[in-house]
Amino acid sequence: MKRTFLFLLLLINTSAYSQVTSAMLIKLLDSTRKERNDSIRLMLNSSFKKDLTNFMSKPAFMPDSVRNLRIGQTSSSDGNLIFYNWNIQQNDGKNHYSAIIYFPVTRKVISLPVKTSESKLSADSIFQSNDWPGALYYKIISPKSKTDNYYIMLGWDRFSRQTSRKTIEALTILNDSVIVFGKEVFKNKEGRTKRIIIEYASSANLALNYSKQKLTLTGVRKSQSKVNDSIIVVDRLAPLDPGLEGQRWAYVPVGNIYDGYIYFKGYWTFVEGLNARNPSIRKENQKKSNKPEMKLLPPKQ
Repeated sequence: MKRTFLFLLLLINTSAYSQVTSAMLIKLLDSTRKERNDSIRLMLNSSFKKDLTNFMSKPAFMPDSVRNLRIGQTSSSDGNLIFYNWNIQQNDGKNHYSAIIYFPVTRKVISLPVKTSESKLSADSIFQSNDWPGALYYKIISPKSKTDNYYIMLGWDRFSRQTSRKTIEALTILNDSVIVFGKEVFKNKEGRTKRIIIEYASSANLALNYSKQKLTLTGVRKSQSKVNDSIIVVDRLAPLDPGLEGQRWAYVPVGNIYDGYIYFKGYWTFVEGLNARNPSIRKENQKKSNKPEMKLLPPKQ
């Protein structure tokens, strides 16, 4: 234990008093993930996050210089932001999530605080002042309209050993220093909400993707009924047994049935019964069917 602590001090001091390089960052992250002691692991992660933030804050920083880091590096299609994201798992299975947002145009860097999973994540809560719902975000959808100032983010969080969640999150950029997680831009069966939360069995594999779809909507004007656009597609879930209804740890994909969220009149609106045509989320032997008709939920207001 004493030798490990001395090595920790040496590693941290080396990064603190020398010119940080991408090679040093790779080594520090590797040491963090290999460390068996929870407390030391968190200290190493704190040092890595600080060094990475400082490295990215240099005027000469280029995103390509950290491509080899084994962390999430998700870019928006409009090129305005890159979301660097990773988790450190403790011995009890609890995840600690870290995130840094980089704005390539202005070269601004926002380092978000390390967060553990939200045991109960509300669909109506707002996170601001650089607070955020800790998760691993793997997809960023750029604003669909010139008047929108927010991005849609798809994320994953294993918040307990039995239950995981995937979220559809709205990230608002007020300026390069202020960000907000949560915005009332979603419509589902219950009405309007600030985020979509999908909880399911950790042992299951839930697909939540953004893909090109062709479909026909009902209950709208004929000129608006034909859709040929990228939408959010998600597996439909059901409990393993009817008696387990409401117990989210028992929910798994039913297979071959998908629902989704389509951008319609300023809201990401729930639609049922998609024919998912994206090869990455449909089964290889699934036959294509005719364009489905589906009802936009909730009804027009």
